[in-house]
Amino acid sequence: MTTQSASQGAQSYSGSSAGKFASNSVSRNSLGWIFVAQGVSILPLFLFMPLWLLAIWLFAIITRIQIYRGVWPYPGNVLKLCIGLAGVAGLYWSFGGSVSVEPMIGFLLLSFVLKLVEVRRRVDVLVVLYIGFVAVAAQLLLSQTFRMSLYAVLSCVVLLAALQSVFQHRALSPFKQVRDAFMLLLKAVPVMLILFLLMPRLGQFWAVPSMQGAAKTGFSETMSPGDFSRLIQSDDIVFRATFKTAALPPPRERYWRGLVMEQFDGRRWQRFGANWSQVTFGARSAESPMKEWELKSKSDTGKLSNLEHLAEQDKTYHYSVLMEPHNYHWLFVLMAPIEAFSQNMKPRFNPNFLLVNTVPVATRSTYEVLSLPSYRIGATAPNSKQISRNLVLPERGNERARALAKQWREEGARGQELIDRALALYRQSFTYTLQPPQLGANAVDEFLFSTQRGFCEHFASSFVYLMRAAGVPARVVVGYLGGEVKEGGYMVVRQSDAHAWAEVWLPKEGWVRVDPTSAVSPLRIERALHEAVGEDEASMVGGALLRINALRWLSLARNKMEELDYLWQTSVLGYDSEQQAGFFKKYLGGTDPWRLGLFFVAGIGALLLLYYVFSLIKHPAKNQAPELKLLRQVLRVLEKGGLHRQPGETLLAFNERLKNSRPDIAHEFGAIVELYQQVAYQGKNEKLIDLHTRVKQGFSYKAR
Repeated sequence: MTTQSASQGAQSYSGSSAGKFASNSVSRNSLGWIFVAQGVSILPLFLFMPLWLLAIWLFAIITRIQIYRGVWPYPGNVLKLCIGLAGVAGLYWSFGGSVSVEPMIGFLLLSFVLKLVEVRRRVDVLVVLYIGFVAVAAQLLLSQTFRMSLYAVLSCVVLLAALQSVFQHRALSPFKQVRDAFMLLLKAVPVMLILFLLMPRLGQFWAVPSMQGAAKTGFSETMSPGDFSRLIQSDDIVFRATFKTAALPPPRERYWRGLVMEQFDGRRWQRFGANWSQVTFGARSAESPMKEWELKSKSDTGKLSNLEHLAEQDKTYHYSVLMEPHNYHWLFVLMAPIEAFSQNMKPRFNPNFLLVNTVPVATRSTYEVLSLPSYRIGATAPNSKQISRNLVLPERGNERARALAKQWREEGARGQELIDRALALYRQSFTYTLQPPQLGANAVDEFLFSTQRGFCEHFASSFVYLMRAAGVPARVVVGYLGGEVKEGGYMVVRQSDAHAWAEVWLPKEGWVRVDPTSAVSPLRIERALHEAVGEDEASMVGGALLRINALRWLSLARNKMEELDYLWQTSVLGYDSEQQAGFFKKYLGGTDPWRLGLFFVAGIGALLLLYYVFSLIKHPAKNQAPELKLLRQVLRVLEKGGLHRQPGETLLAFNERLKNSRPDIAHEFGAIVELYQQVAYQGKNEKLIDLHTRVKQGFSYKAR
């Protein structure tokens, strides 16, 4: 069989298969791949979507199987319209009528699963699989963790395997199909990497809010006894901090300030005011980035009007924070923050020297901060309104605590002496515990004079109450204390590190941090919570299961995954325009357009050359038989003379046509064809010499 004949057969087969593709029904193999690929691509979405969508998907699968078996007919247009409208109504009810990203993803999911029911032809299979790639993009809209990114790659591999199955005319093992799909995706990775490095970093166009609409874990805008003792049971990560200064802050300076609470109703503390966007201090912003981090004081710009440096002015902490979404405005910083910057948020300082975002933090976000550990705030220019509201107490309740504070005042205690007396009271007979007893209406009195067992919020709340009753302005601060230092040089702060402490205002010193918990449990300030409590209570702290010796391997696996996730967030998702410019300057010598163009052309060209070399190695060219080379030489000579062999035309049929148009060469060509067939199909290799002689000596000039 000649090569031309083989080509003709391939074309004929391709044409017939194309016709079948347009008209044939979906095969069982393709249907199975649709089920698998669709399930893999939408499975993570069910974690964020209403569960009734899962029931609809299972019903769609059952319906499609029954249709394939011929038990049920295809649904009519009226039925499909009713099902679609019912699904839209369900989404409207589930999401409360909001028009945002979540219900749009829900609508995509609903359409995706219902499309399965009406798949009739193989061309419909392509539509379903193409929608699957959109569903993978929706996965990454909802979560950009390293685990979800790996799962998205897996989803693409399965979708590609299903896509290949549509065009296959013989069944292959699922393993081979997945392997081929993975190799296909792997070949695209180098091109993706070049585009990732080269394409402009445009930043985040939108923020996808959390599906829950409220904080998953963490403290809220209020605090009452018992709140934190429940919170520390969670081992979830709150944020990670990478310090760009030479040394990490010592444990006693790892107070991550988040929220200030100044109003007290006798049992519950809450923040003052409702305007999170109120700004009094300057912050470094994306619109006017500073070239370098600099200490700013009143004499420099007048922005930080309530900040006076102490002797150690040159000691600062420069760090970046990767924070998990909590759907509140506040950000976490070491005291005292003096500069802040973020490319995907708008951080601002509010009057309590907190760092807040102008909108709730609904996505994983990053920001940079410069903090001054040695500070005085409001020492020389106190805010009279702020001082006044931090002296306010309810008119009634907790009378014994009021009386004790009044006694201290009458005995002449002022300022620091009042603080020392309160701390000495805690040292006498109080117990730091994760299982404090329930408190009633007079929570402060019951804690100070009855139970004397509490967690950080009990000590902070009662201490601030005593200070206010004694005439010292005081407030409660909530945030996190400590953090686990990782090998990569960054810190991980978890919900179990939640903490509450106090700030008091003293003349000539301003707002001073006082942690009454340190008077009862000094170990808590230096170490993690599970190390500061007894063995019987350590099991209540988040992650206790991972601290069991027999399960240390599980802890190591979790830590490794968290490390990979952090590297993914900082090195890949955090690859911004500044890092891109640094990369080009380091490896290309600059960011000139011609350098970038050369990098792109050279990179893509090198990849194409590499792919070509690999294809030659994997599929080396086979040596053609000598008789076939001679035959092709004859056909080329005829083509130059305007005599073309038609597609699908055999050599003998071509020779018969030549007898009519060119009888002068038809006889010679017929002899060559006869010699070729004797050598190629009859094994008469001795005729090869005669074939060579006729082609080289006699045919070329006769065909001209």
